[in-house]
Amino acid sequence: MKIAVRGYCGGVRVFEEIVDADLDDRAMAQRHIDRVVHHPRHMIEIEFLDEPDPMQRFLRFGSDTSMMVAPQKVGP
Repeated sequence: MKIAVRGYCGGVRVFEEIVDADLDDRAMAQRHIDRVVHHPRHMIEIEFLDEPDPMQRFLRFGSDTSMMVAPQKVGP
């Protein structure tokens, strides 16, 4: 599966990585989370590059909802 992983801090993109990945790759996920979690307003965006439907193409999560479409609050 080809994905793009982007990290944002305060609305500014701080990294982008395009990879052939398995979403169960916990080391990769932890590496990306570690790069943004120190900032109080952060978001990680995963774009499924092979998905043709734009409503299914993106997964966004984090503490900054300003760039998210229809954000949902989740518990710990």
